[in-house]
Amino acid sequence: MKIDLAVLGRQFELYQEEYEAAALRVLRSGWYVLGPEVESFEQAFAAYVGRKYCIGVGSGLDALTLSVRALGIGAGDEVIVPANTYIATVLAITANGATPVFVEPDDCFTLDAARIEAAITPKTRAIMVVHLYGQAAQMDAICRIAKAHGLRLVEDCAQSHGAKFSGTMTGAFGDAGCFSFYPTKNLGAFGDAGAVVTDDEELAGTLRMLRNYGSEKKYHNTRRAPGRTAPYEARPSR
Repeated sequence: MKIDLAVLGRQFELYQEEYEAAALRVLRSGWYVLGPEVESFEQAFAAYVGRKYCIGVGSGLDALTLSVRALGIGAGDEVIVPANTYIATVLAITANGATPVFVEPDDCFTLDAARIEAAITPKTRAIMVVHLYGQAAQMDAICRIAKAHGLRLVEDCAQSHGAKFSGTMTGAFGDAGCFSFYPTKNLGAFGDAGAVVTDDEELAGTLRMLRNYGSEKKYHNTRRAPGRTAPYEARPSR
């Protein structure tokens, strides 16, 4: 017997008129990238998670990759990550030139806090937790470890929309909480999408630039390498 794990058509049919009205509203506005619809969602989702800022991006992978980059993590740096995570979590680290350091999961399939400190080296810059199957990692212990060692903390919340640890939403613990809105996720979009939530105003500003080709204003691109800001310099042709 075949059992379909995700039947997206049923979800659409349930609120079909509302969805179609929203799609027509966007199409008729002529504003298809970012704009007021995205801003409205960002405000609502930030409030839902309990953070000050939400930055919409193209996918959950973009959310993770740009967060690592915005935190200045790059070549020569190490990031602790659970060994059983999906490849996207690892790609976000390697895409920035950093090295993933794998730590085994606990009995709930999330990063085992008891194994983290043994994996920390002088090159360690961050811990990336993954709240898997809707289950939150041991955030009390992990936050203490990150603080004690001066490490950045990034949360992969691709499967934990709405999940809580001790009354606090996942995504509200780290420097950055990264969400995916892939159609099959707990909160899915019609297509791919993602977002980063944070309380850090400077980090939020950097993420908004990185999602827009390093640009804060049109045709003025200032971001180039991970962790650095400088205008691009024209090079003479040979």
